[in-house]
Amino acid sequence: MTGRWIAALGVGVVLVAAAVARAGDRKWDTLTPQQREGVLRNYQQFQALPPSRQRFLERRYERYQALPPGEQQRLQQQYREYRQLPPEERERFNRQYQRWKEERR
Repeated sequence: MTGRWIAALGVGVVLVAAAVARAGDRKWDTLTPQQREGVLRNYQQFQALPPSRQRFLERRYERYQALPPGEQQRLQQQYREYRQLPPEERERFNRQYQRWKEERR
């Protein structure tokens, strides 16, 4: 498994926190109805998480924000590629990722 795919999965975790934070950076009135719906949905999902998971995502988002813009774009592209994989390939990747993660412990 390449570091590229691992990074892509990591960026997925960050995107929920990023959407919530971005909503605060932009005026609600400037968002399209579709963007508003997405932000609200992400916010509700975030609020439903246990506080420890919220803190984890907030820390991941802070790390993501500290990256240079080019690195942020690279991670976003890798995550988009991951999301475009067929469901069975994503599932296979997720299993491989879990095995890799367990081996690192």
